[in-house]
Amino acid sequence: MRDDDVASEPAGGVLVVEMLAEAGITTLLRWATVFETAVCELPGPRLLVIDVRLLDGLSEGGVRGLLETFERFRRHGIPGCLVAPPGSGAERVVRRTALGDRVPVFPDRLTTFAAYQPLEVRYLPC
Repeated sequence: MRDDDVASEPAGGVLVVEMLAEAGITTLLRWATVFETAVCELPGPRLLVIDVRLLDGLSEGGVRGLLETFERFRRHGIPGCLVAPPGSGAERVVRRTALGDRVPVFPDRLTTFAAYQPLEVRYLPC
């Protein structure tokens, strides 16, 4: 796998995957490998966050690949969401394809993490 396609980091039970390249067929195959490995190697991730803010857009194959990935994680009991800032190319595709109707979409990672933390543990440094 090339490092310039996908960067991932486990963070406190949250798997954050930052998409750095548009999804072609080879990239989609690498995504599947990264995600399957993450599910097997991480100690019980409880949330998948896919950050597409650096992409100019998403192809139809990319949208399908994301939906399949979220469904795969859902089958493992792990919810997922997207980070796509308002006005970005990726966010416009998310809106046009109604991807946001099937997967929660957040403007940034901080908002995402805050939304998924238990209320009694929420902490946002100022």
